Amino acid sequence: MNKRVFFDAGHGGRDPGAVKYVREADVNIKVVNFAVDYLTKHFEVEIYKDVTGDSTNVISNRANQWRADLFVSVHFNAGGGDGFEALVYSSKNKALGVCFEKYVKQTGQNSRGVKIRPELNVLRLTNMEAVLCEIAFVDNKKDISDWDEDAELKQMGRALALACADWLDLEVKTEGVTYKTLEALNFRKAPDLKSQILEVLPKGAVLVGTEVSGGWLKTTYKKKSGYARIEGRKSYMKRM
Repeated sequence: MNKRVFFDAGHGGRDPGAVKYVREADVNIKVVNFAVDYLTKHFEVEIYKDVTGDSTNVISNRANQWRADLFVSVHFNAGGGDGFEALVYSSKNKALGVCFEKYVKQTGQNSRGVKIRPELNVLRLTNMEAVLCEIAFVDNKKDISDWDEDAELKQMGRALALACADWLDLEVKTEGVTYKTLEALNFRKAPDLKSQILEVLPKGAVLVGTEVSGGWLKTTYKKKSGYARIEGRKSYMKRM
């Protein structure tokens, strides 16, 4: 039986959420849609997507009745800060927040850390493991400018999807292959060891892409398209 992920797009309906440079409800649903699209394309998983804007009590009960394995609530923040936050119920859930933080940081977004918030209903009332992701601050022009276009929000949705897949150890579908880096390695513009280095992939990075002849993986990282070495004189990544 496939694992189940319940996505809650924060606010919605008559509730726009935080509003300044963007409406929170609008970007919440876009990130959720992109995350769901990516998950269902690449992994064996069942999804419940809630965009109703109902009370947190109702949403938590809905997730409990559906018997989700993981609850992910997507929000954008306000209050003049800068960066991503992962909110969890207690210190016992901190590893879940760290998992999401890891993949979000791979997009280039900085993190304000994992916060313990037992008073939040969506975390307190859900029976399964739950995380509330505050992606960026809608009232910080510099912060939200990196996450106000569809291409950028798609990258964030992908990051949340990969965090779900990693946490639940989801089975990969045949249309995409997933690798995890065994050490830090160069992410290059072309499948050539002499090609320009775009980024350095950290140890443990999870990448989904297409295998290319010559021992390379064509993928994306921090909004850049490029290639990472799979095999050579040694193994650089492990297929998941």
